[in-house]
Amino acid sequence: MPRPRHPIKELEALLRNGEAQGWKVTKGSGYFRMFCTCGDGHYKWVHLTPSNPRYERNLRSYLRSRTCWKEGGL
Repeated sequence: MPRPRHPIKELEALLRNGEAQGWKVTKGSGYFRMFCTCGDGHYKWVHLTPSNPRYERNLRSYLRSRTCWKEGGL
């Protein structure tokens, strides 16, 4: 069964980018969870209704600087 879509198109694109890189994405209550499969224990929660207008930009910055995230997918 495919995972549900994120209601915000920019964050849906981020989740798909993560899935293309091998990250596992699951749906929780009020958020999505992203887990990296590299073995270093990288993970991040993505909220369904973020209140910060720069949430997506800050999230990408966090992923680039603190995980094995590669911008643009594989």
